[in-house]
Amino acid sequence: MKILSLTLKIIETVIVCIWGVAVGIFFPVCIMGLGSEIVPQDIADRTDIMVVWLVTAVVGYVLPAALIFGKHYRIAAALSVLGMVGVLAVDTMFAQQYQYTAESTGPDNLYLPLIFATLLDIFIWAIEDRALFVKFFEGKKKKAEEQAPSILGDSDK
Repeated sequence: MKILSLTLKIIETVIVCIWGVAVGIFFPVCIMGLGSEIVPQDIADRTDIMVVWLVTAVVGYVLPAALIFGKHYRIAAALSVLGMVGVLAVDTMFAQQYQYTAESTGPDNLYLPLIFATLLDIFIWAIEDRALFVKFFEGKKKKAEEQAPSILGDSDK
């Protein structure tokens, strides 16, 4: 399990370094800073999408990656799920902007891979806190095997 956990952490780090930091932070900052010099004017005018994209990358993926190295798996998984909600919000914002353009839907290949980082964070949490999950399911099993109260009043005393 240690090897699996370490492998997932390495993969998650690579994904966050590429799509969380390089694409999620540098691209929106460059688009907001340079504007229509590097992207079409319709994208450069939408700073609201860039801000949501930037905040999603930092709070939803860079911070959870740091928390995983600090062994705060539950918090990292929760923030990563919030990051996935942010990614879907960015995708919806771009889809609304390009709803009348058949040949483009925006740069969705730049931020949608972060959904895989969310899944990896959840898997890492499940592997690292497996004792918590085992205890939870044992409690459910004990409740299921408990003798039901009888309406007749006969018990094994």
